[in-house]
Amino acid sequence: MTWLGRLHKLLRQDRAGIAAMAAVLLTSVVALTGAAVDIGMMAAVRAELQNAADAAALAGAGTLITWGADYTVSAQPEVALAEAQAMAYQNTSQGINLQLALEDITLGLWSEDDHAFDPDHIGASSDPNNISACRVIIRRNLTINSPVPTIFLGILGIDTVDISAMSTGHLGWAGSVQGGQVDLPIAVKQEALTGSGLICGQQITFHDEGSENSEWTTFFTYPTNDPAVRNFVDGSEAVPALEVGDQISVTNGNLSNNTFVALNSRFQAEGTDIDGDGTADWWQVLLPVIADDGAGAS
Repeated sequence: MTWLGRLHKLLRQDRAGIAAMAAVLLTSVVALTGAAVDIGMMAAVRAELQNAADAAALAGAGTLITWGADYTVSAQPEVALAEAQAMAYQNTSQGINLQLALEDITLGLWSEDDHAFDPDHIGASSDPNNISACRVIIRRNLTINSPVPTIFLGILGIDTVDISAMSTGHLGWAGSVQGGQVDLPIAVKQEALTGSGLICGQQITFHDEGSENSEWTTFFTYPTNDPAVRNFVDGSEAVPALEVGDQISVTNGNLSNNTFVALNSRFQAEGTDIDGDGTADWWQVLLPVIADDGAGAS
C-alpha cells in the first residue's frame, strides 16, 4: 500500500472514531437535558400542591370554631373537614382538580411552645378548647389525583413520580402584622386570653375601676386621647405595622359619643348578620395583645 493509501485509511478511521464519540456525547446531553426538564416540571407540580395545601389548611383551621346566635362558642370539626376538601378541589395541578382524602387531614390542639400538635388532643373534638389546628397532605400518586407523568425519564424506566405537599393552619398569635391589618384601636390585655382569664365568647371591659382587661390605643401616636382614638376607628388614620415587643400608647379614659357612633358604623358595615334581622351581630377583628402591665404589644 502506498503512503497515500495508508493516509487515506487513517483519515477514515479517525472520522469513524470522532463520529462514535459525538454519538455518545449527544446521548449524554439529551439525557441531562431531559432530566432537567422533568425536574423543573416536578418542582412546578410540587408548588401547585403546596399552594393547594396551604389554602386547604387555612380553610380548615378558619372554620374549626363558630359562634351561635347567643354568642356561645362551639367547635365544628365536620365543617372544617368539608371546607378543607372543598378548598383543595378548587385548586388544580396540571389541570387536575385536587382531591383531599379524609385520612390526610389531621385536626387537633396546636402547641405554640412545641410547634406541633398536643399529643393528648389529636383528632376531631367538640370542645373548642381542644381543637385549634388543621394539617393537610395533598398527594399525587396511584391512589389519589394520579401520579405525575415524566417526559424524558421514561427512557430510564421512570414513567411517573409521586409528589405530595403538607401544610398546617392553626388559630394562634400573629407575630407581626403589616400596616392596616389591625382592625381597631383596642389593645386586649394578655390576662383576658390566657390562664384563668376570659375565654372565647366572653366580654372584654374598659374603664371598670381597675378590673378592665382591655384599653384603647393610638399605637405610636401621642397624646392618646378621644380624637386620636376616633381617627383610627373611622379610618381617618391608618393603623401602622406592628411587631411583638412594640411599645404602644394606651388609655383607659372615657371616650365621646361620636367615637362610639363611628365604632358602631364600622360594626354594621363590616360585621355579620347572624340572626337575619338586618343588623350585624358579629364582627371578627384582629387586635393587638398587651402585657398586663401595659408594657408593650404582644
